[in-house]
Amino acid sequence: MDEYENYAALADTIKIEDITSDEDKQFILRQIRDNSPEFTTLRLCDKYLWCDELDYCPENAKELAWLGIFLGGNTIINELYTTYTYVPPPKSCDAGIEVFRRGLGNNKSIQKVNFCFNNLSDGRLFSMLDTFFKNNNRLKEIEVEECNFGIGGVRQFSLALGGCQKSLKYIDISGSEMGDGNVVDIITALSMHPQLEHLDLSAMNIGRNECTALSTLLRHTTTKLQKLRLIQNDIDNVGLETLKQAVNGHALQQLDIGDNDSITMQGWKSLSTILELPGCRLEILHIDNNNIGDEGALIFANALAKNSSIKLLGLGANGMSMDGWTPFEKLLCDTSTVNKTYLSNHTLNDVGSTPDVPNPVVPTLVASFLHSNRSSLDKREVPMRKIIENHSHFNMEPFFEWELKVLPIMMEWFAKAAALQVGSVETNKLESMYDFIKEFPMLYVEPITRKEITEYTAMEEQVRGKPMWQEKSVKLGP
Repeated sequence: MDEYENYAALADTIKIEDITSDEDKQFILRQIRDNSPEFTTLRLCDKYLWCDELDYCPENAKELAWLGIFLGGNTIINELYTTYTYVPPPKSCDAGIEVFRRGLGNNKSIQKVNFCFNNLSDGRLFSMLDTFFKNNNRLKEIEVEECNFGIGGVRQFSLALGGCQKSLKYIDISGSEMGDGNVVDIITALSMHPQLEHLDLSAMNIGRNECTALSTLLRHTTTKLQKLRLIQNDIDNVGLETLKQAVNGHALQQLDIGDNDSITMQGWKSLSTILELPGCRLEILHIDNNNIGDEGALIFANALAKNSSIKLLGLGANGMSMDGWTPFEKLLCDTSTVNKTYLSNHTLNDVGSTPDVPNPVVPTLVASFLHSNRSSLDKREVPMRKIIENHSHFNMEPFFEWELKVLPIMMEWFAKAAALQVGSVETNKLESMYDFIKEFPMLYVEPITRKEITEYTAMEEQVRGKPMWQEKSVKLGP
């Protein structure tokens, strides 16, 4: 038998105390082996940098090998973290790496893997996990936070992604160092994952080549992608135009492209045009920290006049003055006429909400309109509320062409508006009715008069046809 089979044969009889004398490690190994329902997350760390009693730090081949064996039989753990230069393991662990690799390869419960502040330059960690990536059809999330990649690390990570089951839905590789051009290899490897829903490549030196690769990915593979984060990169007008063409018509719901200061006003104007298209599905667009100023604000406010999908437009740290918010005031509630109020934007409800960027200072009136847009669960109530709150009298003249036929519809609308308990609904209703009656007096008076005449005639005929008294027959005998 090989080394892995030797360990596997002893799995049912080995005593935890014979593996390690460290009580914290004994506790962790016992929890993993016994499928403890409370132990759902495993963190591997380097004891010399950062580690607590619930983190496992294998210091020799035996501790690493048995960890892999027990993980292979575990059905409870769903998250695996490697933190602070745990990998590569010390030389003393080399003999246990293959056993760990094959043992972990049998695990089917882990759904999320996180690499945090790891040195991945030689790719050894991904080599240790390649069987696990290949076999685990429940793996949904991979996070790589601020790790250091070398050419070997990028190659092994690309191979690992390419070999993964098609179950991945969430990938975050933000803030990691890969070197120029290497991100393209990662993006290309993602073409094996059509189920991907979330992709974060923030602070990854994304430029024109990477935008081209992403465009291809969006067009041909990740058609179900809902969230794409590209914050703090090197995207310019050319790269943005490439992305825009791929986003147009895509199912993407969120695009974060803040802090890309190589994009000029020409690029932002081009991007804004996709918001005007009937098929736009974007609900969240972050353009924070790009210094678009009042000019850029006007561009996006105009574009949103024809948009009914965007709920959040991130505008923080963009150098906007109070004047820059004026177009949004009109966008959200154009009070010039009742009809224009009705046709205003009732979907946009937030202009901030980015953890790393302060929310912009929003004028009170704009903030009020944003609140109105998000306060009602029934979106049909939003324009109704704005109309009642901002119009003391309704101009009924545009409806006169339908004469009194529109009155029942109008009365139903006022009944629903009254339920909102805002404004002077009853006064508006009476004034609107008066406008119609004043415009078409005969249409109102004649039916009433005709009805009264008909009723009077019927009563008169009834009186004329009926005798004032009737003789009663008297029966005098049998």
